[in-house]
Amino acid sequence: MVFPAHPAQSAGLSLAAVLAATLLAAPAFAQAPASPAGETAAPRFSFAPVEGGALKLDRETGRVSLCAKRGAGFTCEAVPDSRDAYETEIARLQAENETLRRAAQLPPIPPLPPTPGPNADTSDMDRALDYAERFYKRLRGLIDEFRAPNGQEKL
Repeated sequence: MVFPAHPAQSAGLSLAAVLAATLLAAPAFAQAPASPAGETAAPRFSFAPVEGGALKLDRETGRVSLCAKRGAGFTCEAVPDSRDAYETEIARLQAENETLRRAAQLPPIPPLPPTPGPNADTSDMDRALDYAERFYKRLRGLIDEFRAPNGQEKL
């Protein structure tokens, strides 16, 4: 298996699969130092064997690295996180959008309205559903008028 160096080329290596394999893997190879009370804490790193090396999960930061034997020894390279790439691109596009708006002398984009919480007013939704129910009953009544008494359609 070849591991691409660019995030756009990492289609075969899903981050979800990486994390699932890491979390479900055999016990970690690295051991954390014992706490002063003699109890052992969970290890910081967890390893999972994969073709060509092992995946290393840093339990504190959530970063995943691919560790493999290279010419001078074992090296670990960070696995690209598509979420980081998306967030970076979103920030870049927002800055570019703002720059273009200022250059065109357009007003800034107003903030989005807050999303309704679980206790939001549902009166609008109730009115819409009542309207739909009245519409359906009236349509059903019109259809029933065109039917013969034995249930066969007159049309």
